[in-house]
Parts: sequence; structure tokens; C-alpha cells
Amino acid sequence: MTASAALLPTPARAPEPSAVKPVRVVILVDESGSLTEPDVARERAASQLIALSELSPQSQVAVVGFGSSNGPGQSAVDIVCPLTGVETAQDRESLSRCVDKLHRRDSAEGGDTDHAAAVEQALDIMNKPDDQQRAKIVFLLTDGVLDVRNSPQYGADPQARNRNAQAQIDRSLKDAEKARVQIWPLGFGAADKSGLDAFAAGGWRQPCGDQASATPRARVVASSADVVRSLLEAFAYARCAGIEQPVTDSLDAGATVDLHVNIPIIATDGSIVVVKRDKRIQVTYFDPDGNQVPKQGEQNDSTFQAAGEAGPVESLRIRNPVPGRWRVQLKSPAGADRQEVSATVVWQGALRASISLSNPRPRPGEQVTVRLRLQTRTGTITDPAALEGLRFTARMSGAGFQELPLDLRDAGDGTDRAANDGEYSGRIAIPASATGALSFLGKVSGPGVAGDERPYETRIAGPADRLRAQVQLDSATVEPGGEVAGTVRVTNDAEPAQLGLRLLDAQGPVSLSAQRLTAPAGTSAHGIRLRVGADAPQGQVGGLIQVLDAAGQVVAEEFVDVDVQPPAPLWQRLLLILLAIVLVMAAILGFLLVRRRARLRVADPSELTFYLYERPGEPYISKMQAPLGEGPEFTFEIGNGRLTRTFGTGYTARRGGGQTVLVRDPSGRELDPLRPGRPVALPGGLFLGVDDARAKGAEQPGHPGQPGYGAREPHPSRTHRPMPGDDLL
Repeated sequence: MTASAALLPTPARAPEPSAVKPVRVVILVDESGSLTEPDVARERAASQLIALSELSPQSQVAVVGFGSSNGPGQSAVDIVCPLTGVETAQDRESLSRCVDKLHRRDSAEGGDTDHAAAVEQALDIMNKPDDQQRAKIVFLLTDGVLDVRNSPQYGADPQARNRNAQAQIDRSLKDAEKARVQIWPLGFGAADKSGLDAFAAGGWRQPCGDQASATPRARVVASSADVVRSLLEAFAYARCAGIEQPVTDSLDAGATVDLHVNIPIIATDGSIVVVKRDKRIQVTYFDPDGNQVPKQGEQNDSTFQAAGEAGPVESLRIRNPVPGRWRVQLKSPAGADRQEVSATVVWQGALRASISLSNPRPRPGEQVTVRLRLQTRTGTITDPAALEGLRFTARMSGAGFQELPLDLRDAGDGTDRAANDGEYSGRIAIPASATGALSFLGKVSGPGVAGDERPYETRIAGPADRLRAQVQLDSATVEPGGEVAGTVRVTNDAEPAQLGLRLLDAQGPVSLSAQRLTAPAGTSAHGIRLRVGADAPQGQVGGLIQVLDAAGQVVAEEFVDVDVQPPAPLWQRLLLILLAIVLVMAAILGFLLVRRRARLRVADPSELTFYLYERPGEPYISKMQAPLGEGPEFTFEIGNGRLTRTFGTGYTARRGGGQTVLVRDPSGRELDPLRPGRPVALPGGLFLGVDDARAKGAEQPGHPGQPGYGAREPHPSRTHRPMPGDDLL
């Protein structure tokens, strides 16, 4: 590969995550004479559930009724629905209708129970050519045990026929295991649990890896009334899907009832399955935002396809459903019987793992952090609740050492950068014996997830690898059409080099501002910008930014973590601006009020006591306390050797700086500053002193402990309230 070719950018849009894996399903339905008509009706409904609930348009379903072949013209099996696709609503409707041919056999048709012929017919259908590599699932519905005593094809001796048929079943089960065919038996009535266990154990038993719930097992229910619910649950587990708890209610004639079901955020495909029994009941579907959705076609990013509306079982298949609480509304016609209705969600997450290394070109002995994230068709999953129950693992292999496993965690400890952010990390040391190619395989598995394995191929760094880089792109929230700034830091110990930039696994219209950069010798930093298209949908944008050297080898990479949110409406933005203005004005007003109060407190003459003396050092002849809280100053008069409170005339007193008291005489002239212990002369030969309850008075010169005015101790405070400005005193 030439350098120029290696630096060609990769398209920003990621390949779509794996689609839901298709399946090939054969439903074997017991038609023996021991059944009642209600039993057969419930078997039909159960078979319709499978046909209508299937999630992948590429899947195929066949329905086979079975009894026994006891004489000429009889057949043990009856293919009531040949292998049929479920791509269109018409396909699914056709399957739903052909199931109606299931019926209870009488003795003239062969009314015994031939499990051997039924399983053999299922394997014959499974062995038909398949260009999709579909998973193979057989469901066996029966109310009895193997009974072919009246079937001559199993031998001349009636007592040996059941043994011979059982031997054929054993051979068929070995063939099923080799062909990777799962068998899920469901019994009711007098069904033999031990015999059904053998069917489940005999086929293939690892359809979903290590998920215990997905291991085929026999189920025996009390009656055919439980068949529908139990088979739907088995179907979900068999095809590695998730299933929500069914919601039931009673519906009266002419009434309407709402059933609420949940579609998890991790679901990329789902079916809302409604058992309404009476085909006249009308069903309407509403998404979590309250919008009625169409039964056929598209709405926003979702695609809808309903089937079975004219039957007792109806379903709505949804691709890219809106996650959350859906409302299913059922309306009964007048004159209908009161009946129980139910709704259930079968879902699957067709997800894609994205893997990244902290150092894409490590050396032997170095520690490497492996990071794995999960994304749907529309965005990266970061909700911890949505990821609960999933398992993230990785394996490392390469030249010179044996494969090593690695558990990945999202706990925010060790090498994991943050807890519960949807990024699972683990650290592993490159073996000292590693010599060349290095391979990592990230895997995500869990209930309801079409598990994805994501390979990562690289090589051990060699002596010629003298370039290191780091991508920095912080998480951010942007509006459609916005940008996120990032930096590529490069340490280049060689000649100037051309580096390429590319964006992988991105959803939506996102791109990088640059596709290449020049790294000079030494250390350098290069600004990059991630551009989000103006038509980008709301949600989390994932992806991986990679830096490539001239040979096309990855030298640095970093996940993209950008949340696209639509701009707030104009009224909301104006309201926020108004609120900000109000808050700023309130803060300014509060500050001014505090300052004013502090200034008033400094000047407030409260807690001052004034004394009138004939001569300094002698006992006072009159005293007066300033009033509390009446303003920054107060007025008084001096006459006949007494201090008298007045209002608006006479002497005016207020506090000054520190312990200074400022006094103006009736003419407005300022007297000398008045301080505790330092009386000042007044016109007419008297002297005015002051005592301040905020501070102890001054001592008389030469008389320790004796105040220079008034009483031995200043008058106690009458307010006991610390106020702003006290620290200025």
C-alpha cells in the first residue's frame, strides 16, 4: 500500500450494526384424538404467536400437525403451513390463516401420537438449502406420550413398536445435534415430562453462548390455557431475544381498555404481541410520547408492520422502536363476550461493539487498556440500567504466545475512566514473547442481545516505530450543526511525517474538519473539530477517531462522546435570559443593601451614652443614652446643666470612623471629635463626654481601672446583635 493510498480517509458513517439474526422455525403441533376442541384452539393461537412475533424479515416458519399413521391413506404428519418467509405483512397473514387447518384427528385419520415421525419431518424441513445460515428451532407441542402401537411401519409386533419408534427418535436427536437444531418441547395435559426432557437434551443446546435461559428445556404446563404464554417465552429464549412480562386485563362488551408495555432502550427490533381472542376487537398503538403509530409504514425513524388484525392474535413489528412505555388500546364491539386480553413485548438488540486500544502499537511487556462500547443503529448506549445484565469480555492472541482472556468493567476504578458511562475497560500486559501480529476480540453477550464480536488487528511496535500520538476529545453537548473541538498531540522522533485522520463507527451526519495533518519532528499539537450535521437527530453520537501513519497503521485513537440536543425554543431562551437578568439584579440589590446597612451601622449612634461635666475628671452632672435604631444620628439640647432629647433641633451626634463620635452644635459647627475618655469643651464652659457600649472606655491617666468618664464600666449593650460594620470599629 502506498502512503497516499493509506492516508485516504474512511467514510464517517459506520456500517449498520448487525441485523437481527434470522431463524428457521418448525412448529410441531399434536393433533391426536386425546385433545379437546379448546386444546386445539389454543395450539392454533400459540402457533400464530410464533408466526406473528418473529422479528427478522428474513426468517422462515413452518407448521406441521401430527398424529399417527395406523392404516392405508393415513399420514402421521400434515404440513399445514409449508416453510414460508415473514418479510411482508401478507406473508405473516398467510401463516396466521393456514394455522387454522390444525384440527383434532379422529380414528379414521390416525389419532395416536407419533413423535418420531414429527421430529423426522422437522429435520427434513431444516435440511432444505439455506442461503442465510438461519438458526434452527423446533417447537414440539403435545398433550401425551409416544404411542404408535397401532402403526405397522414400526414393526409387526405391536408390543415392540414404541421401542422401535423411540430408537428412531434417538437417531433423529443425534442428527439434530449435528445439524445444530434446537428442540423446545412444550407439554400439557398427560404429557410425559421425562420424555420431553430427552427431546430438549438431545438437540443442540448452545444457541446463545453461555446464557442459561436460552438452553433448550422441556416445559410442562397445567393445561392448554397456559400454552400460549409459555410458548411465547420459549420462543424468545430460543432466538436469543428478550421478553417483557405480559400485561392482562378484562374487556367488557363495547368497552375500551389500555394495556401498557415497555420496550427497553437497548431494543433495536421488537414485536408487540396482542392476544385478543375475538377478532372483532380493534387495537391501536401509541408510542411513549403519546403519538399514535401507523400499522404499516414509517414514522420518524421507526418502521411498522402489523399482522393478524383479522384473527385472535395480532402483532405490531417495529424496527428502531422508541424506547419506553407504550400504550396498547383495545376496543370491544357491542355484544361481544367479556374476555381476558393480554399484550407482551418480544424484543432484541441488534447491537454493534466498538473496540479501542490505549496504545494501538504496543511493545512486548507494555500494559495496554482495552475499551469496549456498545451502540444501536441510532446511537451509543450509555445508560447503566440498559446495560445491566450484559457481559463485556475480550481476548488477546498473537504470534509468540497463547490466547489470553480479559474481563472488562465499567466501575470507574483501575483503568476504567468513569463509572457507569457505558465504556467497559480492562488492562492487559503484552507478553514478552510477542513477536508480530497482535489480535484482540471484543465480545458483548447477554439476554435479549444479538451478541456481537468485534475484532481488532494490529502489530507489535518495531524499532522503526518512532512516532506516538494521543487524541483528546472531551465529551460535549451540541446542537445540530455544531462543532466539538479536540486536539491531536504527536511526539515524532524522526523526520516530519504525514498522518491521516478517520472516523469509524459513527452514527448520523458527523465528520472531521481535517483528514490529514503534518507532524514535525519533536512534540506538536494539532487542533481538530468534529462537525455535527444540521440534520443530525437527537441523541448520543458515537464513533472512533483514529490517527494513522503513512503506512496506514493506527497510532492513536479515541472514542467520540457527543450528545446532540435540539436548540431550546425561543420562548425558553428568552425566559432563561430574563431569569439571568433578574438573578443578577437581585444580587446587585442585595450587595447594595448590605453595604448601606454596614454604613448605617458604622454611623448609628445606638449604644452611645453621653455625659455632661462641669470639669473633666469630676463626676458627671447629667447623662443620656442615645436611642436604639432611629437612624444614623440623633439630636439633643443642653440647658440648665442637663442633656435633653429633642427631634430635629439642637446638637446632632453620629458615629465617625473607629471610636470617634462627631457632634455639631445648634449652629451647625463641628466640635472637636469626641472619643471615650476624652471630653470636649462646649460653649459656656461645660464639657461633653461619651461612653461606647461597643468597646470598653479609656482609663484615667494615672488611675488604672478607673474610666476617664461616666461609670467604672461602660453601659452594657442593649441590642446584643452583631451587625455588618462591627469589624470597622
